Amino acid sequence: MAQPSSSTNNIADNVEESRAALQRCPPGHSRRSVCLFNLAVDLHNRFQQQGVPSDLDEAIKLHKAALLLRPTGHSLRSASLINLAISIFHRFEQQGNLSDLDETIELHKSALLLRPLGHSLRSSSLTDLAVSIFHRFKHSGIEPDLDEAIELHRAALLLRPPDHPDRSTSLNALSISLQHRFKRRGVLSDVDEAIEIQRDVLLLCHSGHSDPSMSLNNLGVSLLNRFQQQGVLSDLHEAIELHRATLLLRPLGHSERSTSLNNLADSLRARFQLRGGLFDLDEAIELHRAALPLRPLDHSERCTSLIGLAISLHDRFELMGVLSDLNEAIDCHRDVLLLRPPGHSLQSSSLNNLAISLHDRFEQRGVLSDLNEAIYLHRAALLLRPSGHSDQSTSLNGLSISLHDQFKQRGVLLYLDEAIELRRAALLLRPPGHSLRLSSLNNLAISLLRRFELRGIPSDFDEAIEHYRAAILLRPPDQSTFLNRLALSLRDRFHQRGV
Repeated sequence: MAQPSSSTNNIADNVEESRAALQRCPPGHSRRSVCLFNLAVDLHNRFQQQGVPSDLDEAIKLHKAALLLRPTGHSLRSASLINLAISIFHRFEQQGNLSDLDETIELHKSALLLRPLGHSLRSSSLTDLAVSIFHRFKHSGIEPDLDEAIELHRAALLLRPPDHPDRSTSLNALSISLQHRFKRRGVLSDVDEAIEIQRDVLLLCHSGHSDPSMSLNNLGVSLLNRFQQQGVLSDLHEAIELHRATLLLRPLGHSERSTSLNNLADSLRARFQLRGGLFDLDEAIELHRAALPLRPLDHSERCTSLIGLAISLHDRFELMGVLSDLNEAIDCHRDVLLLRPPGHSLQSSSLNNLAISLHDRFEQRGVLSDLNEAIYLHRAALLLRPSGHSDQSTSLNGLSISLHDQFKQRGVLLYLDEAIELRRAALLLRPPGHSLRLSSLNNLAISLLRRFELRGIPSDFDEAIEHYRAAILLRPPDQSTFLNRLALSLRDRFHQRGV
C-alpha cells in the first residue's frame, strides 16, 4: 500500500493542531477568532489537496463564525471576508450554485470598502471582485457584470504600474474580459485592444514579470476570436502557431497543459471548418482526448473538454458517417449532463446538446428509443428556457423537429399539431434579420403543407404560401429552391380553388 506523502501528513497535522488550539479557546476567549480562522484555512488547504467536500463545508462554517467575532472596525475583518469569499467560491466551482457566487461577490465588495484608495492591498481586492463578477457573467450571461468586471480590472491596472509584479496579471485578466465582451457584442475595438494588451504582456515576459506560456495562450485566443469575426487567415495561422508554441512550454505535468491542448484543438477545428481538411479535425479530436484525462471529474473545465470532443466527433460523423464517432459524442454529452445536475446554470445547454445528438442517431439507425429520449430532453431544456431566454427559440425548434419525426413514425396528428405551434413560437423569436429566420419559415411551411394534405384546411395552405413568399424576400443562397416550392404550392392551390 502506498504511504501518504509528507506534505499530506503535514496538512493533516496542521488541521489537528488547529483543532486542539480551538478547543483551548472556548467562546469568549480573546484568541477564539484567530483559532477559528486558522482551522478554517488549514481545512481549506486540505480540501485543495484531497478534494473532500466536508472539509470545504467546515472551513466555510468556521470562517463565518470567525467573521462574527470580527465586526466592523476589527483590524482582521477584511482577511476574514476575503478568505470566506475564496472558500465559498471554491464551493461554487464544485457545485455550480449561483447563490454561492452571489455571496462571494458581496463578500469581496465588503472587503473592498475596507481597502480604500491608498491601501496597499486595494488592487488585490479590485481584482478578486472583478474575477468573481466575471464568473457570474460566464454562468448567467448578465452583460452589466462583464462591463463592471472590465472597469474593475482597469482600476486595478492603474494601481499596478509597469514595475509592479502583478501588472501582467491585471493585463491578462483585462484582455480575457475584453475577449468575452467582443464575443458577446462583436465590437472589434475590444478584441483589438485585447491583442495589443497581450503583445505588451509578452514584452514583460523578458523582464521575468510573467509566465510566457500564459501570454502566448491568451494572444492565441484573441487572434482566433478576431479571425472568427473578420475571417483574416493570418490571424488563424498565427493563433495555431502560438498555441503550438504554448503547448511546448507546457509539457506533461504542467498545470495548464490541458488548456493548451484544448485551445489548439479549437483552432484546428476552426481551420477544418474553413478548409475541410480532415487531418485538422483528426488532430483536434486527438488533442481533446489527450486533454480529458488531465481534467478529472472534479476539474472545473472537464465539461469544456467533453463538449469540445463531442462537437469535433459530431463534425467527423457528419463528414464520414462513422457511427462510432456519434456514439462517443453522445457518451460525452451524457457525462456533461451528469456534471450539470438540476439547478446548474448550464443544464439546459447540456440537455439540448444530448437531444440533438440522439436525434441524429435516430436518423441514422431509426431506433425509436433515441427519438423518444430526444423529445424528453428537449422538453426538459425548454422548461429551463422560459420566455425571454436567449436560447428559447433553439429549444422550440429542436423539439418541433423531433415531434415532426415522431409524427412521421406514428402518424399521430397531435404530434404534428404541436410541432406547428412550436415552430410558430420559434418564428416569432426570429424576426427579420435573425440568422435562423429562413430555417424557421421553411420548417413551418413544410409542416403546414403536410397537415393540409391530411386535413384539407385551406388556412394551412395559405399560411405556408405566405411563409415561402417571406423566405424569398430574404434572398436565400438557394433561392431557386424556394421559388420552385412557392410555384408548386401556387399551382396546387389553383388546382384546389381554380383561381
